[in-house]
Amino acid sequence: MSTATNLVNACLLPAYDGRVPPDWILRALDEGVAGVGLFGTNLHSTGRSLREDIVDPIRAVRPDALIALDEEGGDVTRLDYHRGSVYPGNHALGSVDDPELTRQVALAIGADLREAGINLCLGPCADVNSRATNPIIGVRSFGSRPNPVDRHTRAFVQGLQERGVAATLKHFPGHGDTGTDSHTALPDIHRGLDALRALDLPPFTGGIAAGAKAVMTGHIRLPHLCDLPATLSHRIVTGMLREELGYDGVVISDALEMAPVRDRWGFGGAAVLAWAAGVDLVLLGATDGELLLPEVHRAVEDALRTGALTVERLEEAAARVAALRAWAAPTSGHPHPASADGSASGYGIGLVAARRALASAGLPAVVPGEPVRPIHTVRLLTGGNMAVGTAPWGLASALKLLDALASATDVDQGADPRDIELPDSGPVAVVVRDAALDPWQDTTLRALRARRPDLVTVDMGLGPRTPEPGGRVVLTRGAGLVNAVAAAELLTGRTCTVPLRT
Repeated sequence: MSTATNLVNACLLPAYDGRVPPDWILRALDEGVAGVGLFGTNLHSTGRSLREDIVDPIRAVRPDALIALDEEGGDVTRLDYHRGSVYPGNHALGSVDDPELTRQVALAIGADLREAGINLCLGPCADVNSRATNPIIGVRSFGSRPNPVDRHTRAFVQGLQERGVAATLKHFPGHGDTGTDSHTALPDIHRGLDALRALDLPPFTGGIAAGAKAVMTGHIRLPHLCDLPATLSHRIVTGMLREELGYDGVVISDALEMAPVRDRWGFGGAAVLAWAAGVDLVLLGATDGELLLPEVHRAVEDALRTGALTVERLEEAAARVAALRAWAAPTSGHPHPASADGSASGYGIGLVAARRALASAGLPAVVPGEPVRPIHTVRLLTGGNMAVGTAPWGLASALKLLDALASATDVDQGADPRDIELPDSGPVAVVVRDAALDPWQDTTLRALRARRPDLVTVDMGLGPRTPEPGGRVVLTRGAGLVNAVAAAELLTGRTCTVPLRT
C-alpha cells in the first residue's frame, strides 16, 4: 500500500452492518484502519456477549484498535440499547448538581465499557442547552448554564478516564443553541465570538483541562465565523480549538453520514475537508463502510494531487490517533474495572443517582406495608432522533420489575384523546416526554386529566426545573431504564431488588 493509503487508514473509524464483524472490516483493520464505530444495530438484543461476538474478533486482528460507541447514560446508550440504560444521563446528573456523584457514575460507565473491551466513549456532551426547544440535545446536556455544565463535564471526563476509557467532548464548539436536528439539516447558530466564549466554550475548556483525550466537532454552522459546518472549518477546528484553546489531543468528526454533510460533499469530499480543517479521526457513521472506504481513498488521492490536502497534515493526524490508541490499548496498564460500584448488576450508583434526580409534587402518600395497587400506564409516543435510536423507554418495564403493572397502553402520536381508554378506577400514570413543548402531548394530557383528575403525569423529558403547581407529577430527568425504576419505586413505595441487567 502507498504511504497515503496507510495514513488515511490510520485516521478512519468506519462501521459495518450486522451483529458480528464481517470479513471486510477485519481486512481493513489488518490494513491499518484505526478502529471501528459501533452502533445499536450492531448489538444483540439477547444476552450474547459484546466482547466475544465483536470485540475479541477485532482485537485478534488489531490488538490496539479503537472501538468506539456512544455511551452517555440515560436516553443515549449502546451497551443497554435493547433494555434502557442502568445509569441516568446528563440532565439528571446536572439536576442533582453533585460533581462527585457524576464522577462516580462515569467511573461505573467506564468500568462497564472497559470490561466489554470498549476503549473510546463518544461522550460526554459538553453542550450548554441554552435553548429549551433544542430537538437534539435536551436531556443529553448537564444544564442550561455554562458553569454547571463545566464542572460536570470535568467530573465525567475524570471518571471515564480513570477506568482507561478515552472521553470525547462533544459537539464543539457547542450544539446547545440550535433549533434544528443536525442529523437532518444544518443548524445555524447566530452567535459572535464574545457570546460563544462566554456561553458555549467554558465546558470544552474545562474538559480539556481535565485531560479529555478527544473532542468531537459538531455539524453546526456559525455564520459570524465561517460558512462551513464546524467539522469542515479550519477557522473553528484549527483556529479556535487548536490555537485559541490550546488543544493538542485527537479531534474526531461527528458522523459524516449525517445529511447536511453527506448530501452536499459526499463521504469522500467531507473527509478531505475535515482533515484539511484539522480533524484527526474521521467517523463515517452507521452506514456500512465497505463501499465508503474506496470513495474516501479516491477523494484523498485527488486532493493530494491538487494540494487541497497535504501528506504532512495526514501524518500529523495519524500520529495523534496512534498516541490515543497506545493510551487506550487493553495492555496500557490502566486499572482493571472494579465491581464495588455495583454497575455489573445494575444496582449501586446508577440507581442512587436516578433516585436523587427525581422531582415530584402532589403524589398521594404511600403507606409502608400496605399492599401495592397495580398501576395502569398510558404512554404518549413521540418521534425519536437518530442519537437515541430505538432504545426503549417508559414506565411499564420498571413496574413489571416491581410486580406493580396493571396494564399498559401505547398511544401513537396524533391520536384523538377521546379514543384513549382509561380504567374507571385504580392508579393511572400517563408517561410523556416534554409534554409542555408538544401541542399534541399537552392537549392529550389535559383531556385525560379532565377524565381522571387523580392520574399521575410522569415526564421523562427535559421538563421544568420544578414540578408545576397543581396535579400529580413526577419528573425523572431522562428516559433510561434506571430513571423509570426510580419513578416506579416512588409511586409504589417498593424497592427494586431485581437486577436491571441479566
